[in-house]
Amino acid sequence: MESGLEPYCALCLRVVPERLLTKHHCLPKSKGGTTEHIALLCGMCHSMVHTTFENRTLAREYASVEDLREAAELQPFLKWVRKQPATRKTKHAPRRNKR
Repeated sequence: MESGLEPYCALCLRVVPERLLTKHHCLPKSKGGTTEHIALLCGMCHSMVHTTFENRTLAREYASVEDLREAAELQPFLKWVRKQPATRKTKHAPRRNKR
């Protein structure tokens, strides 16, 4: 992150304290991802991504944050999370129809 800019989640675009950001491998390590394929996500977004999608789906269809941001499955969550305080922590129950 460039100095002088406030840290933010690359998925929901909320300003988030840097200590609450996690490294998301856009291209999963198990599918050949490297340190070049990392985006910083808040814990809530990171958890929702992995609750919603399997690694093979992430590698095949959502290998960038921009692709994830457009995913129909995440739209209701993104609309909701953007209204939440950055310090809120939520655990996501596993989805039955994980893709």
